Amino acid sequence: MTHKIFAAAVLLATLFIFTNSVVEAEERIAVLISSQEAPFEETLTGFKGYLRKHGIQADYEVYRLEGDASKTGQAVQKVKKSGVTLIFTLGSLATDTTIREIADIPIVACLILRPDNLKRASNATGVGLEFPLEIQFKWLHRFLPQARTIGVIYNPKENQKRIEAAANIAKNMGLRLEAQEVSAPQDVPAALDNLSKSADVLWGVTDNIVMTPQIAKHILLFSFRNSIPFIGLSSMWVKAGAFYSLDWDYADLGSQCGEMAQKILEGVPPSAIPSALPRKVMYSLNLNTARQMKITISEELIPGARHTF
Repeated sequence: MTHKIFAAAVLLATLFIFTNSVVEAEERIAVLISSQEAPFEETLTGFKGYLRKHGIQADYEVYRLEGDASKTGQAVQKVKKSGVTLIFTLGSLATDTTIREIADIPIVACLILRPDNLKRASNATGVGLEFPLEIQFKWLHRFLPQARTIGVIYNPKENQKRIEAAANIAKNMGLRLEAQEVSAPQDVPAALDNLSKSADVLWGVTDNIVMTPQIAKHILLFSFRNSIPFIGLSSMWVKAGAFYSLDWDYADLGSQCGEMAQKILEGVPPSAIPSALPRKVMYSLNLNTARQMKITISEELIPGARHTF
C-alpha cells in the first residue's frame, strides 16, 4: 500500500510539473524596431507589459535597425529562419520590408502612419498613428470653439480621399473645410495667401509635398503674420510655433498591439482582426503662440497637456 501511495504521489507530481510547464510555455516573438528613439522603446514596453499581464510568457528576439535600411533585409532573413510564432514591427522601415518578404508568419505592426497597406497582407494587422478625423475636429472645437472655417493645403495625389472625407465630417459638425490643392512645393505660398482671406485655423495633414522641413518655415511664418493658428502634426511642430498638436500615448499603442497579438496567439487569423487607429489622445500646447495670437485656452486644458512650450 505504501508503494502504491508513493507511486500515486510521483504520478501526481509529474502531472503537475507537466501541466505547469505547458501553462508557462513561452511564445517566440520577433521584434523589428526601426529606431531606438524613446517612442519606439515605450511602445515595445507597452506591448510586452500587456502580454505579461495577461499571462502570456514570451521569448523576444529583438532586431534593432537603428534607422538603417541595409539592416532590415538581413533581419528579415534571420526572422524567416527563426521559427517564431509572431512578428511585431515598429515603424515603417521595419514594417514595409517585413510585409513584403514574409507571408507565412503573423505580423502585428505599430508606429506606422496609416494602416492601409496592412489590408493587402492577409497575415498582417496593426495600429496606425493617424487619429480619426472626427476625433481631430472634436479636439479642434475644444481648443478653438469660435473657429468655423478650417484651412488645409494638400497634394491631391496623396490626400484627395482624405480631404473629401474630412469635408463631409466637418460639414456634419457645423464646420467648413477650405481646401487648397498644390502639386509642387512652389505652389504653397499662393495657396496660403488664398487661405489668409477665409481660414480661422490651419490644419496640418501628413503630406509629402506640404509638410516637409523645407516648407515648415513658410507655414509657421504665415500662421504668425496672419494670426491664424496652425495645428501641427506632432509636439515638434508645436515646439517650433504651432498652436497645438494631438499626441500619442505610446505605451497604450503597445497595449493595443498586445491585444491583437494575444488574439493571434490564441488562434485568430490576422485577417480577422481589423487594423485600428489610436484609442487614446494626448496633446501638446504652445502657450507663447496662444498669447501672441490672443487665443484664450480653457483652464481645464492646460494641466492635461503632455508638453507645453
